[in-house]
Amino acid sequence: MSVIKLKKTYPVSKEKLWAYLIEDELLSSWCMPSKGFELRRDCEFKFEMPSSIFWDGKFHNTVTGFRPYGFLTYECVMRRPAIRTTVKWTLTEENGETTLELEHSGFKSKDWLTRIMLFRGWKKMLNRHLYSKLV
Repeated sequence: MSVIKLKKTYPVSKEKLWAYLIEDELLSSWCMPSKGFELRRDCEFKFEMPSSIFWDGKFHNTVTGFRPYGFLTYECVMRRPAIRTTVKWTLTEENGETTLELEHSGFKSKDWLTRIMLFRGWKKMLNRHLYSKLV
């Protein structure tokens, strides 16, 4: 299995950054349109994008764990193509800055193209979209 790992430090508190991970409106502003997120275990929510011939445009997610201002994990399921992965966000604050680590795991060898596309997407979202919202 392959894993996407990314790490980015932002000049904000972990409380501010945390809000961008758990509030639908803020999450939608930098990531993907988010619907139905609640900070509770087993919460089911979706990311919805325009579909294409390669995928249906939906990520069906279920919160599997969290510690406020510390970490958030959720199972991420794509139905077309059929892929089940896990997304984990970890926040660490030091000297007034917060480091956000993303670990997107569970890709099988046949999912290599999806993993590459998601790696590029996550990198762009963390380095450009989220950064521009926070600073």
